[in-house]
Amino acid sequence: MRRSTLTAAALATLLLTAGCSDEPEAKRPSPTAPTTSSGKPTQTPSTQPPSLDLPKNAQPLIAETTGTKNQELPAFTPQEGAYTLYAACEGKGKVSIVDRDSSNPHPVTCNGVHTVGVVYEDKKPQHLTIQVTGGTSTWKIAVISGNHQP
Repeated sequence: MRRSTLTAAALATLLLTAGCSDEPEAKRPSPTAPTTSSGKPTQTPSTQPPSLDLPKNAQPLIAETTGTKNQELPAFTPQEGAYTLYAACEGKGKVSIVDRDSSNPHPVTCNGVHTVGVVYEDKKPQHLTIQVTGGTSTWKIAVISGNHQP
């Protein structure tokens, strides 16, 4: 009986040892190993413009809006005889704000510089468009009621 107990113990030790391999880690597949590429270039996300630092308690006519291509902004009506534009952009394209009733674009300075402008206008609906030309840019704009020059 003693012989079968020793044999069982030796067999258990052998099985446990066989379950643990001395195989080096390099031969085992890594779950985090990179997969092969399909050859398509990956697009890096574009950098977001900095915060516009709007004045506290300002009445927004157009809330902070972000985009990457031409966009018509919602119409708004200034109630104080003026409105203030806050804009910023990042990228290689040129960004302009255009009054749809005029063809005169107003450039937005990109890459770290904010553009702030006050427009004096009667209480009538305003229609603005953001235009992006000459490359890719991410823009951010907000319009608030009144004169809020920094």
